[in-house]
Amino acid sequence: MVVFRPANPEEVEQILELVNYVFRISSGLEPTMGRQFPTFICAENARNLYVAVDEGRIVAHIGIKKNTAMIYGHKVSMANMGSVCTHPDYRGKGIGTTLLHEVFRSLGEEGVGFVSISGTRGLYRRNSCVEVGEALTYVLEKDKFLYKDFEGFRYHVSENADEAGVLFDIYKREPVRYQRTKREFPVLLKAVPMVHPPVPALTVAIAFSEENAGLAYIIGYERNPGVFAVVEYAGQRMAVVWLMDRMLHDMGMERVTVEVPAYDSDLISVLNSAGLNGTSSYYPGTTLRVVSKENLWRDIHPIIEEAWDGSLPPSSIDALPDRVANDEAKLAQFLFSGFDRPTYGQPWDRVFPLPLPWPNGLNYV
Repeated sequence: MVVFRPANPEEVEQILELVNYVFRISSGLEPTMGRQFPTFICAENARNLYVAVDEGRIVAHIGIKKNTAMIYGHKVSMANMGSVCTHPDYRGKGIGTTLLHEVFRSLGEEGVGFVSISGTRGLYRRNSCVEVGEALTYVLEKDKFLYKDFEGFRYHVSENADEAGVLFDIYKREPVRYQRTKREFPVLLKAVPMVHPPVPALTVAIAFSEENAGLAYIIGYERNPGVFAVVEYAGQRMAVVWLMDRMLHDMGMERVTVEVPAYDSDLISVLNSAGLNGTSSYYPGTTLRVVSKENLWRDIHPIIEEAWDGSLPPSSIDALPDRVANDEAKLAQFLFSGFDRPTYGQPWDRVFPLPLPWPNGLNYV
């Protein structure tokens, strides 16, 4: 009989064997899941690792990492989901679906409003998970892009995470982000999460003012020879673009690619004014599921209240348009999706969509 439950700390090694087999070894890659996600698939996070167990053998796994999203100064309780897998010997038996619903139920009971999922597979879509957000992908090419220089700016490039304090000070000023501590930066940079196949290290470029204050950073890696992919950025937007320009003209890159959330109008404006056009899409490789309408509404209501014009916004989520209030998938799209968005009328279209922290940076672990 298959049992569904949170893992025990002593079962983490068995979980790693399963997820490494499914996501790495079966594709001919090194078993790096433990190194890449050290604060996720670990004994300290075992109670958030959900497993299906058959006579002592872990045959399926869904990992959860609790996070707090900071949206314009307000805390929103959420979770990130990943490393979802079932051993090949047990597929086709509904085990993954049963475990998924157990996770959704548990998160809702714990006060979590929604979960961001790494992946867009059919298992998620069949269970009210939808693509949300909106991002624009920009490509900066060396022979076509030259940004203005700034007198007094300097920059530092490193792969040793030796500026964790500066990174933290820059990141904590972001209006939409995940709550992250200073001590997490060197751990996350060393782990190199969300890069497949894994690379030895991430490159960190930091811009400083003439007074030696940290202005901005970009973190990324050489995805292909001569192509630098930005994984995460933060800080003054003109300095962010200047750092990408330095990667092209000082660091020998031919192209720099960056994905920009649509709510980041400042960076989009700088890039557009430099003659670039972005390609729009949902947040790439990510789906979202509302697990508790009540908990979610509780957390986002102060954000909505600040954006509301005139009278107070509705106190209950049931006051939303009928076509979204009672459907988890449509509700997620209504609240958070800006790409290919239908019109809902006023005041809804003035307030929504709400911004979501970028899911493909360092936050995952």
